[in-house]
Amino acid sequence: MTDETYRRRSDRTAPSRRKRRRRWPWVVGGLVLLLVVVGGAAAWVASSALTVKSELEAAQPLLSSVKEKVLAGEAGSAQSEVDELAEHTTAAKDATANPAWALAEAVPGFGQNLSAVRIVATSVSSVVDDAVVPAVALGDSLSPAVFKPVDGAVNLQAIRDVLPVIDSAGSALTQAKSDISTIDSDALIGPVKNAVTQIDSLVGDVEPAIATAKELAPVLPGLLGADGPRNYLLIFENSAEVRPLGGIAGAQILVTADQGRVSITQQTSGREFDFESEEFANSHVSKEDRALFLVPFGLQSQNNTLTPRVEVAADLTRSMWGSQRGVTPDTVIFIDPTALTYILEATGSIDLADGSKLTSENAIDLLLNSVYQTYSDDPDAQDAFFASAAGEMFSSVMSGNVDVPKFVSAVQRAGEERRILASSLDETVQGLIGDAGLAGRLPLGTDTAHEIGVYYSDYLGSKMDYYLRSTIEVGQAQCAAGNRIVRVHITASNILDPAAVDGLSPYITGAGGNGFKITQGDLRVFTYVYAPPGASIAAIAGSTDQEAAFTGSDREYPVARGVILAAPGESQTATIDIDVTPLPEKSVQTLVGPMLAQPDVKELAFSC
Repeated sequence: MTDETYRRRSDRTAPSRRKRRRRWPWVVGGLVLLLVVVGGAAAWVASSALTVKSELEAAQPLLSSVKEKVLAGEAGSAQSEVDELAEHTTAAKDATANPAWALAEAVPGFGQNLSAVRIVATSVSSVVDDAVVPAVALGDSLSPAVFKPVDGAVNLQAIRDVLPVIDSAGSALTQAKSDISTIDSDALIGPVKNAVTQIDSLVGDVEPAIATAKELAPVLPGLLGADGPRNYLLIFENSAEVRPLGGIAGAQILVTADQGRVSITQQTSGREFDFESEEFANSHVSKEDRALFLVPFGLQSQNNTLTPRVEVAADLTRSMWGSQRGVTPDTVIFIDPTALTYILEATGSIDLADGSKLTSENAIDLLLNSVYQTYSDDPDAQDAFFASAAGEMFSSVMSGNVDVPKFVSAVQRAGEERRILASSLDETVQGLIGDAGLAGRLPLGTDTAHEIGVYYSDYLGSKMDYYLRSTIEVGQAQCAAGNRIVRVHITASNILDPAAVDGLSPYITGAGGNGFKITQGDLRVFTYVYAPPGASIAAIAGSTDQEAAFTGSDREYPVARGVILAAPGESQTATIDIDVTPLPEKSVQTLVGPMLAQPDVKELAFSC
């Protein structure tokens, strides 16, 4: 190799080395700059997080104070607080709305905490802007009292005035609830998880009520007669004479709403209705139902509640009112005595015409037992007492003597327990009834369980079910023959002291000429067990005579009617076997009709 060759090669390679050396300062500088940017972004995010924390902490007591004032009808005094509240929540939301925060949300293992903080801050700000601020802007005209009657009338214009705020608030709360539900709390660190839980609880407490108000408020003026009179029929059941729907139909009140004023237009009792004709009964009730529930189903107003189907009971009731009272109410509402005790917690005590007081503590004893002892020989006086109780309670509500939130809670609780049930021919009203949980239901299966129904019905013409206590045991077994049996074991106890029998009114014992020749003081109930569709009734047995036992159907449900007859101080049983072999193998649940003393439901172990 010559010197010349070497020099040429050296000349070619030297520039390359110089260029590589010159890149390093740029690379190092770039890394330093990146670290500065990342560090700055991290500091920015940390600072923003502290801002969110401090702003939301400052907002919390203000939000609680504003909420209390709005609910108390004192929103006008909360204006300065709501202005300050909005500043804090807006600042918290804005602190999460920057590029650095968005980038940090993508960091594995920690970003989900920042996402949760952003969702919470945004949700709270939206609720304040779209719900709290407009609510306070309405002043003292917005409170639960806007729905409260005054001297028998509801202010329809006041309801119309709050509609935009209720709509805006409902939308904001529903969106906040939806957004917060997307957060995976299990992946969050402690402080963030606690914040999410608190906000979720706050929204969860308020959103259902506002959502209901948002749906109800636009149609409420119409329901209260803004477009013409509307009739509602209230049926007060007596569960001392138990029925599958709840109790025998007693006091009945026709209520008319016209331009916001709600008043009683007719008042009667089930006993005052004449028996309808066989043609009437056959046109409203199927032959299978009449065989299952027996006479006087379909004929007598008091016994329209023999079915657990509220729509059937309502149809019979409104039709009897149409044929005998000249009015056919679209909406029929059934209320049992336990539901009345819940409502009395909202109204307080009620003064009755005879000078006594009806309270949530004494209503059951007074309405289902004492009245029959006090007016032992005078059924008209009994009816007058029930009419007075129902009328005075209605008047108390309509005069405004009611705690609205407690009243709403009472109706919700009674609906969940199927102690207030309703049915309407008006599609809008029926939709509201369904949404409020007042439409009732029969047994429903799930993907994992069959559900059976158990209902009781007095078949003595007595008020002895005041002394009825019972236990229901349900189990499932694979039999040696290869079939599967669900066994329902119903034990009914008569807790009446035998020594007290002679002092009871015949209206309680039912022994006064009832035609059944049942010993005074005994109770006699039919037990109706609804089997899952596709199953069949295999057997009915019991420790008392089962001559009146019956296997029938209620549309898609096979039904077993058992009999229990128990003397004072005794317990007797009825046992129903259901063959579920054709059905998929699942667990078994039990739905029990509403009663004065709700039965205990236990698991039954047996072999077959």
